[in-house]
Amino acid sequence: FVTLVDHLYGVHMQAGNACVVAMRQQLSKDHPIRRFLTPFSFQTISVNDNARNNLVNPRSMGPRCFALTDIGMDLAWSAAPTLLQSGVEAAKAQTDPKLYWRALLDRGWYIENWVKPRLGKLTPWWEQALEFWNVQKAFVTAFMESYWSGPEALLQDKEAFKFLVQSVSIVQSTSSDAITHLAELPAELSAEIFWDATINLIARYTNLVTAGHEQVGTVPVYAQDASFCAFAWKKGEMMATKQAALNAAVLMAFTSTPMPPLMRKTEEDDWSFLFPSEWKSADVPSPKARADAAYNQFQADLARLEVKYQAFNDAALAADATFPNNFGIWAHVPSLLECSVSV
Repeated sequence: FVTLVDHLYGVHMQAGNACVVAMRQQLSKDHPIRRFLTPFSFQTISVNDNARNNLVNPRSMGPRCFALTDIGMDLAWSAAPTLLQSGVEAAKAQTDPKLYWRALLDRGWYIENWVKPRLGKLTPWWEQALEFWNVQKAFVTAFMESYWSGPEALLQDKEAFKFLVQSVSIVQSTSSDAITHLAELPAELSAEIFWDATINLIARYTNLVTAGHEQVGTVPVYAQDASFCAFAWKKGEMMATKQAALNAAVLMAFTSTPMPPLMRKTEEDDWSFLFPSEWKSADVPSPKARADAAYNQFQADLARLEVKYQAFNDAALAADATFPNNFGIWAHVPSLLECSVSV
């Protein structure tokens, strides 16, 4: 379920494709948003092409590992849009356009106003997810404010407008519920809604391809144990067969290509050089210096989260740790996160 629905369909085929296609088709090469998204979309087109050929197509590497027949795989792919829990289900319940866009794109709003009321209390994983989201959104907001003074200024940028509309249109068309008719999208976007939606879309995409992909896509450490996390096993058996284990090992080797790190560890990891020194619709002085400052603050925030989450895991793994506080969480540890999706 997690590998097929959340990982392959949700992160790669839906969100990954939506933003990369819209970015390539609607944003010129020097547009600040395209420059900002470059590390987060690194090799995504090639990665998703490989995923389609080797993990999605019938009788390819993926289906040969899963315990599903060809018909079962078709049914699984057909059901994938209805099984995703990513904000579409929350947006469907909104009648206020402003809340609709926040429910669809704002991960923080989704956690606070949709997840928390249904759980009663956020678990440590959700607390970290919210904190990590706030750091990413603050980075995106500061970057946007480096080039545009506010909603009215950004609304004049036609490339950014088309990027948002196309991204959301693709997500809607590949979701179980197309909430808003595509022809109505442009007319509904006030300057304020457009500003918030653009920031939340960029932050949501960067969140999905970093922490989101780490959570649902980085599974080799589990799948290497055929008695713990096998793709298939015979009825009555406690572990997978040798052939299933070998198939899983080959799949994990194929899907573990390293990508650029999110957290700056050396000067080579610094990607702030991508930020443009100027832009035709920018109305803020010294945008590059402001964008660099936003990047440095983001890296400082990641370093702070690194210390906090490593301390959390050290406590969870201590000999005297008791249930339910004896489980570590690595999905949001910055030093483990990559900028973009791997195969």
